[in-house]
Amino acid sequence: MKGILGNNRGVALILVLLMMSVIVAVTLQFNAASRAQIYEVSNLGDGIKAVYIAKSGIFGAVMILANDKNAYDGLNEEWANLEPLTEKSKALFEGGYLELSIVDESGKIQINRLADGDQYNNEVKDLLTRLLSLPEYNLSAKEVSDLVDAVKDWLDPDSEVTGNGAENAFYASLPEPYACKNGPLDSLEELLRVRGMTRELFHGREGRPGISACLTMEGSGKININTAPRQVLRALAPGITESAAEEMELFRKKERDRLSDPLWYKNVGGMETVTINSNLLSAKSEVFSVSSTGVIGTLKRAINGMVERDGSGKIKILSWKVR
Repeated sequence: MKGILGNNRGVALILVLLMMSVIVAVTLQFNAASRAQIYEVSNLGDGIKAVYIAKSGIFGAVMILANDKNAYDGLNEEWANLEPLTEKSKALFEGGYLELSIVDESGKIQINRLADGDQYNNEVKDLLTRLLSLPEYNLSAKEVSDLVDAVKDWLDPDSEVTGNGAENAFYASLPEPYACKNGPLDSLEELLRVRGMTRELFHGREGRPGISACLTMEGSGKININTAPRQVLRALAPGITESAAEEMELFRKKERDRLSDPLWYKNVGGMETVTINSNLLSAKSEVFSVSSTGVIGTLKRAINGMVERDGSGKIKILSWKVR
């Protein structure tokens, strides 16, 4: 009898221990799930705050550009130097801050204007050819010509091959075939689908810039000489050397009172015999890209936008996307 009772007690003890183990495991799992939910709710709240901080940056950029009344747009203005705003924003947003940058798209080459119907826009063709021919891109004259033809074929509406370009027959023959766009770019990254365009050429690599920083899909096609990247300055006309482009950059940093006339370049050393097509140049800008990031702790939410400013200073938001 005692043996049976002892066995029952042993079984009962084992059952109690098993139940306690289950309860402990369930409790730990419940605690972990509860903590995860708390963290998720906290992150969700922080994420919403960060998005609204980023949105405030977009509207702040609109106000900065609308209040810019100078006769020119240049890299020495407030909109182009917003780093101090990050530190100031820490006093505005409890537990967070804003990172904001504005880039002038009008200082770049408007790539969609390379094709004018079925024909070349020769001004843009010459610009793009000179850009791709810069020594840092390490392309032969034939590689440059073939790539420019291929980009034009990607943009133009017909299916006729331009020079050594590429149309549907080429793209259909690829291991993973796709159609030639035969229309304007919707994003610059589309250029990576064009025959001859490489990621290294497009994005650049350490010590060597990519051409994507020199291209835009926005604006009238006029280039603001006050904000153009150095590679675009060198592409504006034959004979603009690396040293001349450096002198142009120094001039536009120092000579603020002379930047409203885009022909200021004639006063730069090394540019005395150079003539840039005046139809290409401007001292004012139309379109700006805005990158606004809201930061809460280690969490970030970014918004990329594109805004347009007309001659009266009125700003229109063309697009924005939360990342």
